[in-house]
Amino acid sequence: MNDQEYEINEARKLARQLAEVSDAPLSERREARKEMFEAMGETPEVVAERVGWLLNGSYGWGACRMAKRIMDGRGNKPAALVQLVGALEWRCPENFTREAWNGLKKSAQVRLNKLVEAEIKETECAIA
Repeated sequence: MNDQEYEINEARKLARQLAEVSDAPLSERREARKEMFEAMGETPEVVAERVGWLLNGSYGWGACRMAKRIMDGRGNKPAALVQLVGALEWRCPENFTREAWNGLKKSAQVRLNKLVEAEIKETECAIA
């Protein structure tokens, strides 16, 4: 398998993972949203740590490539990375992660954002 085939396989693997999360039964997605809300509010350090894992390649090459595209893009990088981690670690769809975020108190949102931004600065992306 050459490098291009490997990258295509990894991108497909990530797409399947994200589709499984999005297509899970509603009860599972709601439970994942609850768990994500708790993680963001009660243990934001863990959520930020997982963003670091995403950036360093621990979730696989496809996820790392997506993180790299997020980092190279324009939008709200911490939010996009947390949404991706939510899907990969907590099996929480992106829109449910946004709902969980919106349910947090402002102080919890600020704390999580600072921790994620610090993790982004500390962690060197595995893809140059």
